[in-house]
Amino acid sequence: MAHSNSVQYQQTSLVSFKPLLAIKDFFALLAAAFNEAKMMEQQSRKTSGNW
Repeated sequence: MAHSNSVQYQQTSLVSFKPLLAIKDFFALLAAAFNEAKMMEQQSRKTSGNW
């Protein structure tokens, strides 16, 4: 009985970390997209002076 409890605890701890990792990846992706958009905006400002 103790063995099944330890296995169940191990599974729940693994499951609880997956959403945290997904949230971390989401914020990393969001930050990368924000930086890319900022760089593209700066480039478009440089080229818009030529109009």
